Amino acid sequence: MLEFLKESTFRANDVFFRALNILKKHYISVAGLCFLLFVTNNLSTYLALYLSDLTGSGIRFVLLLVFVTLFFGLQLVLIKRAILLANNIEKTALRNYIPSTKQFIHFILGLLSYSFITGVVYLLCSIVCMPLLYMGIDMDTISYEINPLLTGIIMMFVLIRISFFPFFILENNFSFVRSIKLSIAFTRGNTTNLLILMALLASTYLGQMVFEYMDYSIFAKIMSAVNTFVIIPSVSLVLAVAYVGMIKEYKGSYDPELLKNII
Repeated sequence: MLEFLKESTFRANDVFFRALNILKKHYISVAGLCFLLFVTNNLSTYLALYLSDLTGSGIRFVLLLVFVTLFFGLQLVLIKRAILLANNIEKTALRNYIPSTKQFIHFILGLLSYSFITGVVYLLCSIVCMPLLYMGIDMDTISYEINPLLTGIIMMFVLIRISFFPFFILENNFSFVRSIKLSIAFTRGNTTNLLILMALLASTYLGQMVFEYMDYSIFAKIMSAVNTFVIIPSVSLVLAVAYVGMIKEYKGSYDPELLKNII
């Protein structure tokens, strides 16, 4: 078991540092896309607040569609850029970065599927937690602490298992259902590696929270800067490098059965 964890940690570190090396060479393009995502998100929030009392519902709906399309479209462009860089393709035609309408729709449907699964898991966890009432635990504690925590832990593992579905949509033009099934099959046996990767990516944010809690403002600002300018831009690259590495080792079917690969 210890040898397995040691090997998993080594592989996760290898992926992480390779992603950082790619980021160092192509920082402007990757961080620039992250900055555009940041601007789009904040601009949409600002306009939603500013125009809420000045425009009709029709105009607000159109603006919502525009910003949703722009925001998620930029996310797909960032993922595509990361995939190409992970495959050592540094330059290509602009049209190769832009997702098709089909790819965009299936990406949105995949996100909606995750939201639906979250709702189902939350409901099931609520049912499972009900016996705690008979053990004297307060309903508010169950509703606002235990149930959300349990749901969050389960959905974190679900997210890890389906995190590569956008890559299959962009690379192979598969449907969101097939892409999710492939991601689940693809990550089977690699969950430990991916958990370690997620821990590496989350470490600076957790460090920032610890320093803020301890009132070490200078260290908190340093960790915040590292998180903003290094970790966030590297997330897509880390996933892309892991994807490219695991796709070379994958020997399963490209139309896998879902139930056989869940565990």
